[in-house]
Amino acid sequence: MPYDYTNALPQLIPHGTIATLVLHIRPGGVGEDNMLKRSKDGGCEMLDCEFTVADGPYKARKLWGNWVLDGTTPGHSKSIDINRGTIKAILDSALGLKPDDASPQARAARTVSLKQLEGMSFVGRIGIEKGNPRNDGSGENWPDKNILLAVITPDKKEWHPVEQPPPFNDGGGGAQAASADTALPVSRPAWAS
Repeated sequence: MPYDYTNALPQLIPHGTIATLVLHIRPGGVGEDNMLKRSKDGGCEMLDCEFTVADGPYKARKLWGNWVLDGTTPGHSKSIDINRGTIKAILDSALGLKPDDASPQARAARTVSLKQLEGMSFVGRIGIEKGNPRNDGSGENWPDKNILLAVITPDKKEWHPVEQPPPFNDGGGGAQAASADTALPVSRPAWAS
């Protein structure tokens, strides 16, 4: 039976869309907590981020970004400052902290390892980045792509509280790990229905 595709969602999430995003880190085996990925030339180390839309009409769609957090050039230093600011904004959005709050409690909440960012939910604005020219001599551009345009913090009217998932314990053993005979069966996630 033919399907009417007129109202199908666009390939790219529209520029300026605000959504709850979940940060997933794709570890590269270097740097802090082995969470960073080294560039091909070895000049910098980046946090390889995947953002999954958690709500709205674009739920389960993904976008990606590489954030330089260690490097060897003045350009890397500038990127590091910008990317640390983005991570601070994610923490503020996720934890409901005002960006200008420098209280001991806020400072303690913002003092985290990279591993603690895994699975963190926050409110973000999605943008579209125009594709850059390919360097293969074809004269063509890479396709446009969605990017994290901005993080929405509690001082912005678009911000709303977001629920954080429980911390992941890496499946480690110990007193809190369930034994094989008491473990609950794995159930099909709601998004897979």
